[in-house]
Parts: sequence; structure tokens; C-alpha cells
Amino acid sequence: MQKLYKELETTDTLILGTPIYMGQMTAQAKTFIDRLFAHISPRFSPHYKEKEKKIKLILVFTQGNPDKSKFQVYIEYTKQMFQLLEFDVIETIIVTGTRTTAASEQEELQNYLDNMDLSL
Repeated sequence: MQKLYKELETTDTLILGTPIYMGQMTAQAKTFIDRLFAHISPRFSPHYKEKEKKIKLILVFTQGNPDKSKFQVYIEYTKQMFQLLEFDVIETIIVTGTRTTAASEQEELQNYLDNMDLSL
């Protein structure tokens, strides 16, 4: 995590992707976020220092279920958690139906990525 903390000090954008298993992100993604919490010291911490510039965040979730709204409550919760950690959540991408079609083979996702403004 020490290497990641150093990278976060110099980055302006982070893309975090995770599959949704059992209605939540993977344990690995959750552990990463838990460790961020300790490093970042959010606003309610006595060690909080307001940043000059927030890190932009793009959240990417994949799920086997074809219903894009199936885990929307959890995805919104995750977005709010990152906002509490002072990230600027600029995009949330949900890739569905990965039980039958791999994310890399989904035309809708590819079109979205091709048209995404990476200048952020």
C-alpha cells in the first residue's frame, strides 16, 4: 500500500474497477478502500487537511446480472463513500451480463470507452 499511497499523492485521476459478487464489490477492492480510509483522513478526522485538488475517480462495476439497476443502491453507496473520502466521482460505469458475454466483448461498453473524454 505504501507504493499506492505515493502514487495517489501525484495522480489526478483514478479508475477503480471491480466485479460485483454477492451484491457487493470484491474483498480485494474493499480492502484497498479500507486502507485508503486510513491514509486519506476524511473531513471528520482531527488530522484532516483539505486538498487543493480532489482526485477524479471513475468507478467501473461488472456484474453477471443483466439488469443494470439490480445493485444500484450499493453502487450509489460506494459513490458516496468515495465522495466522503474527498474524491471527485466523475463517472460510474456498469457492465452487465458478464455471465454470458465478457466485458471486453460487449459492443456497448466499447462504444462508450471509444467516446469517453479522457481529458477530464
